[in-house]
Amino acid sequence: MRTVTDLNLLSTVDTVVALGCFDGVHMGHREVIRTAKAQAIRLGLPLAVLTFAQPPKNYFIPHSVPLLTDSKTKESLIEKLGVDLFLCVPFDQTVADMPSEEFFFEILIRRMRAAHIVCGFNYSFGAGGRGNADLLGNLAAKNNIGLSILSPVTIDGIPVSSSAIRSAIVDGRVEEATLLLGRPYTLCASVIDGQKLARSLGFPTLNQRFPKDVVVPRHGVYAVQVTTEDGGTVLDGIANVGVRPTVGGDEVWSETHIFNFDGDLYGKRVSVAFRSFLRPERKFNSLDALREQIQKDILLAKELLS
Repeated sequence: MRTVTDLNLLSTVDTVVALGCFDGVHMGHREVIRTAKAQAIRLGLPLAVLTFAQPPKNYFIPHSVPLLTDSKTKESLIEKLGVDLFLCVPFDQTVADMPSEEFFFEILIRRMRAAHIVCGFNYSFGAGGRGNADLLGNLAAKNNIGLSILSPVTIDGIPVSSSAIRSAIVDGRVEEATLLLGRPYTLCASVIDGQKLARSLGFPTLNQRFPKDVVVPRHGVYAVQVTTEDGGTVLDGIANVGVRPTVGGDEVWSETHIFNFDGDLYGKRVSVAFRSFLRPERKFNSLDALREQIQKDILLAKELLS
């Protein structure tokens, strides 16, 4: 997959274009890209995805929409769907001021040479997001451009959307988030030094901070599965997300204890997949009480992960 971050790209061939924010690359997003891939195969054309590096709302109100995926993860997930060109560009004032029809003709037709366009029912484009699926349909029809507009995707009666997934994660409903994402919500970050207090309790942990602007799960303890940057064996464990009130912490960390593991992962990028919420974070009266609760958490996590 070729990745481009410059909106001034001029394609030399016709393309099938999938449009969307694609934050999370959830089950609805995948349906858009799968549909576009089928059209690309039918027409014998490359598949291009056009998206923005951040949701447009974050340009107008910084940090207002926490992300479900960091940029590396988003790119990797989209590549696995068979995309040929990933055009991920900044949302800036030029884009924000561009009228809808200009976006259609200048970006989609002239620069990307779209022969067929695929998007979701609620896709918006152009200044103020005033361009919608109806306008896109009219413009495509008048210019003999193919268009597929997908209906809402629901799973077990739940409409799939990035906002619904964010709400589930913030509430600790990570099983629901997994259902809508098509995979567990995952923290991908480097392992950093901590206080090593958990090691003194007999439960060494991997300490990670959540990347800037990504959604942070409800504070508490989770059953998790860990994968190292080399894509090796998936390891079971528990993770505490929060400020560690028992030891007087005030900064949000993710601390993961991997069962039956004594390797060195400091400085390495590690993925922690949140599978089940076990309990809220709480302050214990003593370290002995904390140690006893961790032992109970481990037993429950092992049962759930098995």
